[in-house]
Amino acid sequence: MLKIKAKIDESISYIRTKTDITPEIAIVLGTGLGALVNQVSDILEIHYSEIPNFPASTVETHAGTLVFGIIGNKKVVIMNGRLHYYEGYSMQEITFPIRVLKALGAKVLIISNAAGSMNPYYNAGDIMIITDHINLMGDNPLIGINDDQLGPRYPDMFDAYSPDLIDLAYQTAIKEKIIAHKGVLVAVSGPNLETPAEYKFLRMIGADAVSMSTVPEVIVAIHSSMKVLGLSCLTDKCTPEVLKTSDIGEIIQVANQTEPKLTKLVSEIIYQLSFD
Repeated sequence: MLKIKAKIDESISYIRTKTDITPEIAIVLGTGLGALVNQVSDILEIHYSEIPNFPASTVETHAGTLVFGIIGNKKVVIMNGRLHYYEGYSMQEITFPIRVLKALGAKVLIISNAAGSMNPYYNAGDIMIITDHINLMGDNPLIGINDDQLGPRYPDMFDAYSPDLIDLAYQTAIKEKIIAHKGVLVAVSGPNLETPAEYKFLRMIGADAVSMSTVPEVIVAIHSSMKVLGLSCLTDKCTPEVLKTSDIGEIIQVANQTEPKLTKLVSEIIYQLSFD
């Protein structure tokens, strides 16, 4: 069995037969950010199924392609469709693409998700800039033998979400008149949605929104010494006072309605990013 570094090298070797672009920014498109692909020029797409060691996305709304190109004057690589723990993959499998994005040269990771809001002051259709997270997925992608070539045995998660990028995102949202909050994300395994008691518990422990993704990728990004910006598309209100039976169709509809705002926000952030 190939060790993770050898698997990364194998994936990179194949990708380099298709493109020699060295991306500055890696982007993981969660629900609510798929339209960002339309902002990319000089585009090249590689399907996950073509790339050695890449798992395939099984979620219907996720395209499952790696997209290379330019946004503004920045070279980007985009995961158009992410992988989830609830799809049956291991934590190491769902975070393997982050290792590849880092090896391609990306210094910054912008990652998005759809999330339910437990904060009574947040509304469906708002955007949350993630300032911190709580991992309740019951697993961690760094469990196992550590490869010091990839990162330290005990990475510090104190500033997992870059304060500079949080500030840039917040100021950009104000400038663009986009409603954006700063908050804490809690990650659970899914795929079921939470019970009323679970939503109440998650709020009590300090979470503003809940999602079934993002945290594993962020852990590996920090292990890989990447700067991270996390954004949540708040698709439904999950506070006990207004809680009702969830409708996945309505959740996806809210995500689609929010997509232009999130796409605009991320595009403007990318234009303003500096690597000096």
